[in-house]
Amino acid sequence: MQIPSPQDRFWDGLAQLGLMAALLFVAASFKQFGISWDEPLHVENGWRALNWYRSLGADRSVLAFQNLYLYGALYDTICATVSLVLPFDGYETRRLLGGLVGVLGLAGVRLLARDLGGPRAGALAVLLLLLTPEWIGQSFPNPKDIPFATAAAWVAVAQIRLLQGQPGRGPWLLHGVTLGCALGIRVGGVILLAPLLIGLGVMVLRQALRDGPASAVRLMARLAGPLAASLLLSWVMMVAFWPWAQTGWLRPLEALAAFSHFPLSFHFPFAGQQVETTALPLWYVPVAFAVKLPEPALLGLLGACIAGILTLRRQGWAALTPNWLALTSMVLLPLAAVIVSHAVLYDGIRHLLFLMPPLYALAGLGLDGLAGLLAARPLRETRVVVGIMGLWLVWQVVNIGRLHPYEAIWYNALAGGVTGAEGRFELDVGGTALSEAASRLRDHLVAREGAWALAHPYRIRVCGPPESALYFLPPRWVAPPDGKGPADFYIAFTRGTCPNAPEGKQILRVRRMGVTLAYVLDLRPTPTEEIPENEPAP
Repeated sequence: MQIPSPQDRFWDGLAQLGLMAALLFVAASFKQFGISWDEPLHVENGWRALNWYRSLGADRSVLAFQNLYLYGALYDTICATVSLVLPFDGYETRRLLGGLVGVLGLAGVRLLARDLGGPRAGALAVLLLLLTPEWIGQSFPNPKDIPFATAAAWVAVAQIRLLQGQPGRGPWLLHGVTLGCALGIRVGGVILLAPLLIGLGVMVLRQALRDGPASAVRLMARLAGPLAASLLLSWVMMVAFWPWAQTGWLRPLEALAAFSHFPLSFHFPFAGQQVETTALPLWYVPVAFAVKLPEPALLGLLGACIAGILTLRRQGWAALTPNWLALTSMVLLPLAAVIVSHAVLYDGIRHLLFLMPPLYALAGLGLDGLAGLLAARPLRETRVVVGIMGLWLVWQVVNIGRLHPYEAIWYNALAGGVTGAEGRFELDVGGTALSEAASRLRDHLVAREGAWALAHPYRIRVCGPPESALYFLPPRWVAPPDGKGPADFYIAFTRGTCPNAPEGKQILRVRRMGVTLAYVLDLRPTPTEEIPENEPAP
């Protein structure tokens, strides 16, 4: 057993410290996040799925619920089950589980980069992702994309370990379980299998070129059994946590076919232009990632690309090892599939968050290579670079604090920050700021009018996902089902233009970094006074 060097112990300790900090952040803040657009449906889906299992399939309400029957119910079922045990309401439980799943994804990214580049690469990758507001902000309220991305991270860990030749059944078991989890959330996770097949194909080809076809056939025979067992385990897990898939063997294929032509078409602002979900420009995905990843992550990716090109020029085809081909295909294959299929995308990079694990592994490897080059430079230059990175780290932590709990609206300097992105990109796509607006309105009226305010049937109009606001209001406060008609208060978010906004006095704004995310209008003849701002100080 090799004894780790002091440098390796330092970087491993730093990575572990980052993961501990993430856990503390989850414990301290999970109750502070609002309700996102899709969550109410996923809460209901979780209870319906749980009833399916409780009734042994007699309660079939989950089989035709919205379009969620086309997705596996793994995460929703877990959330519903845990809600029966923990002393929180259903949404708070989902916040806690979402935050913990996000930390689990951080751990997976750390191991992925560490297995490929060592402790320093692993530490740099996990710290970069920990300081990525998009990952933080999406972890708590996102019911699908972060759980899927976390599963994808661990699928990648298992695949790299298999391609590196780690012995035993552990990597195969890990692959089967994690791929099953991914498929149990989103059947499109079948694409996660492709990097492993590519890597194994390269292994067999190299074996044939080196030792002849017979040796390659023996290698294929040796791999076939564990691969088949791993895939069978994945399939069983997917079906076990997907009620609709239990009603017919072809259901997963039907779901894939349905996803290929989802009729969801609308326009939204992107890079200062109005783009359509069904006719996105080819530059949508690269620009979306370029403005949402922190600058050091972009630097690391650039370093990894340059290092890869230089290595390929020096070593030729020998540089295309199975594990490196697998890692790059984890990024490039889904991107190619998105472009070729003209996939419907919106909400920035939300649907592509599963690309962040391999991207951040590459970024960590790129920064690790740059750190190696820096070690050969004079000490003065090293101190300058370390100082700059330290200042950026402090600045990023401050930005995260100023945005909390709306970390996901963050944009980097290429977009001009949050202020520069206003109007040019979408910000609070989930409508979670409506939760804060409703809570502050409720608290203000109760403080001003006493318990009478709770019993009075105030009429509320909501522009945006209604449950994000109404959940935090007293039961006696009523909302017209169509969002129209007479009202006392109007609660709205700023995503897009709310049609037919009524005339009224703006008494409350939810703001971060000078940008308004939600607001409340008092429509009564004698409106209340304006509620003071509570935006964190810059």
